[in-house]
Amino acid sequence: MAYKITRKMTMGYLAAIGGAVMSTCAMAQSLPDLHGKSFSFAGFGGDLQKNQDEAWLKPFAAATGVTIDQTDSPNIAALKTQQEANNVGVDVVEIESSTVDGGCGSTFQMVKIDRSQLDPALDHNKCGVPVVKFSFVLAYNSAKFKVAPTSVADFFDVKTFPGVRAAPGGAGNVGLIEPALLADGVEMSNIYPIDLDRAVKKIESVKTSIALKSTFATLQDGLANGEYDMAILPNGRAFNATKTNPDIKVVFNGTVTLYDNLAIPTGAKNVEAATAFLQYVALHSTQSALTERFPYGMGTVGDAPKLDDQAKAFFPDTYGKQLLVQDNKWWQGNDQAVNDRLTALFAQ
Repeated sequence: MAYKITRKMTMGYLAAIGGAVMSTCAMAQSLPDLHGKSFSFAGFGGDLQKNQDEAWLKPFAAATGVTIDQTDSPNIAALKTQQEANNVGVDVVEIESSTVDGGCGSTFQMVKIDRSQLDPALDHNKCGVPVVKFSFVLAYNSAKFKVAPTSVADFFDVKTFPGVRAAPGGAGNVGLIEPALLADGVEMSNIYPIDLDRAVKKIESVKTSIALKSTFATLQDGLANGEYDMAILPNGRAFNATKTNPDIKVVFNGTVTLYDNLAIPTGAKNVEAATAFLQYVALHSTQSALTERFPYGMGTVGDAPKLDDQAKAFFPDTYGKQLLVQDNKWWQGNDQAVNDRLTALFAQ
């Protein structure tokens, strides 16, 4: 996807979407003139990227005149292959924050931006901008259970909560390890450092009751159409499932909560435009614009976003201390080990 903004398109777009972008237009005086320049944005696709397009990309293009190409975010191995070949094909990537933490200054380049509106609890490196805080919630079909689950740990209680359950099939950091420990009696404050043997043993005890699915879209659709009674999936996907099936409810208590980074790969070809975009997304107003369209959390601090009651029920920050914020440092050093153990477990 690519588009170039003309003056006529800009005025029509600003008029169409009103005040939110008018505030962006007011900020345009502090944004660079990027007419004739371009950059590529690689996101995770789906409804998230569609909403990022409306909340971030189109307003930024309208304010600066830049041309933006969109593509899918490469995995870290593919990105490193591009770098080794001196042929990096993306300028801004959305990627797991732990990956940027570990690759800042090597795989990703440091950026000089004003970080004053970023959440200090999430701003862990000088290469990325924290965005899209999300939780791997326990979503369930309330019509299927006489007693509602109260914790993500209940995913592992097949006696009290029988039924078909599903989880992300990508081994590793997919929201299963920490809830397994909670279900095995570990207090939330003692989850890290993770006892991997104990977590894998708990997952193994219910392995035959879990259907692994390769995409979040499959989990969302299966939950909505009644194929699964409960599932672990990102809160935004659960929110979308309610649009088809209003019986879908969510539990945030104990959910693994993490966030992404926007970062510029080392070797990117359009650093000036990419850096300007990162500065734009480092603004609280920019991140709020996305949250008000799609209930993922923000990497900034400031006024609460304007959400209706349904969106608030699926918004991570509604639940405060119930959330288990992921330990990026632990995952940096252990992601491959977790991946290997879960791959071996589910291959048996």
